[in-house]
Amino acid sequence: MLKIFKTQNPYSIILLLIITLVIKIPLLSGLPMPKVEEYQVLWKIILNGFFKIFGTNVYFFYFLAIINIFLQGIYLNYIANKYHLFSSRTYLPAYTFIIVSSLNPRWSLFSVEIINTWLLLLLLNNVFRTYNDPNIRKTLFNVGFLVSCLILLDLPNFWFFFFIAFSITLLRNYIFSEWMVTLLGLFIPFYLLVSISYLTDDLYLISKIFSTKFGWNFDFNTKRTIILSVIGFFTFLGILIHTKDYGKMLFQIKKLWGVIFLLLFLTIISTVGIFQQGFSIWMVCLIPTTLFINKVWLIKKPKWMPEFFNFILLAAVVYLNWIMV
Repeated sequence: MLKIFKTQNPYSIILLLIITLVIKIPLLSGLPMPKVEEYQVLWKIILNGFFKIFGTNVYFFYFLAIINIFLQGIYLNYIANKYHLFSSRTYLPAYTFIIVSSLNPRWSLFSVEIINTWLLLLLLNNVFRTYNDPNIRKTLFNVGFLVSCLILLDLPNFWFFFFIAFSITLLRNYIFSEWMVTLLGLFIPFYLLVSISYLTDDLYLISKIFSTKFGWNFDFNTKRTIILSVIGFFTFLGILIHTKDYGKMLFQIKKLWGVIFLLLFLTIISTVGIFQQGFSIWMVCLIPTTLFINKVWLIKKPKWMPEFFNFILLAAVVYLNWIMV
């Protein structure tokens, strides 16, 4: 199966969409409507807008979630190919993202985590662009703006402030004016939200956004433990393969992979259970883990090894969603 996605044949996208529908649609049976935590003010506004326009038909939101995940896989694939993260241009990153997101049905539910994933993908693309972008100030403003939107949408995303701080330091030399532009982009969404809340006499919304409950919440049942074990195993295997190829990479590509390592670390930190979020919040980890797992499909010897590991991953999806209750 992997051979089909190792080239950028136009028919591969059609097949990828078919695979997405075949895998995702059965997973969504019985899942609830999108929910909103009390502090997710912006997400509540977005969701209410959808309810007013499209009603509360659960099947519409199932379909919307499937299309979003498919497009996110394609966009992640675009980023990987644009910045030459792998030795060849393929559709494997998109395939990997879709399969890994199928390990947990709630990652296929239309939720704030899907919006988070879009913002994080845009952020990663802009951070990569800062390495040699001639219009750097615009890009840095966008970086700060996206992180601010992530934080306002879901407070645990404040960890991504450290992501942009360390990533920009890794990719660029320190220039004070550039950091000021980034901080300006970070400040603008907060300023707009406070201004609009003040003018509409809704300042209480600001306190709601920062009212997340802290507390250790390691609610791991058998199924969740298996899901994290499978992802952890494939990610660790991908990192091992990456270390073997590291010496052959160009200096620029090494820096970009350094950013991905940092993203992996901070997405894990942001989901370790200090927020009463549930298991869905782990979806933000899928972006860096997908890129490392994709390394497994590029093993050259023995030739049967990538297909063997692909079979294991697909078997895990089947077992977790159709056999294990």
